[in-house]
Amino acid sequence: MAKYNINLVRCKRTDPLYQDIRNRHYVANKGCHGQQLHYLIYLDDNLVGIISGASSVWAVKSRDEYFGLTKENKKVALPSIINNVVFRLETHLPNLATQVLSVWRKIISVDWEEHYKVKVHGFETFVVEEDFRKGALYKADNWDFLGQTYGNTKTHKGLSTPSERISTTPKLIFAKKIPKTSLSTSYTPTWNL
Repeated sequence: MAKYNINLVRCKRTDPLYQDIRNRHYVANKGCHGQQLHYLIYLDDNLVGIISGASSVWAVKSRDEYFGLTKENKKVALPSIINNVVFRLETHLPNLATQVLSVWRKIISVDWEEHYKVKVHGFETFVVEEDFRKGALYKADNWDFLGQTYGNTKTHKGLSTPSERISTTPKLIFAKKIPKTSLSTSYTPTWNL
């Protein structure tokens, strides 16, 4: 198996290079919420894609069970799980995606702890399934398949308005724990990006 020279360069979500590639991702670019870190992916000296991590979604039953999240611990434990919200490669080579994902997990774990002051315990991602998209790169990186979302979510505009349930596209759920780590037991919000 070829070993690629992968370099991830941290950037802001508003970086024009990031935005150019982000706008071609199969999931519409509606910005990003919560804590977040974004990276440009370089293969040798060539920009080949983007990858991002952000705050985890609030409630997904199979993910909550997988990580041991409960009503009692969720507020302080959830920040130790990073959601791989965007991953787009524009160069396709055998095993490149899996190698990028592996490099990203290592780099973002360090950056997340340094930036947000919480040790990372694991990762989640949600994949819109198609004939050619079934989460194979996550399986190749030893992520666990947790099932599928129900195809609806709660949404609200502002914290003082009541939530509304809307239909969404069902997604495949994948997650991965970092060995010898645990969920955070204390957390102080840091919104300093």
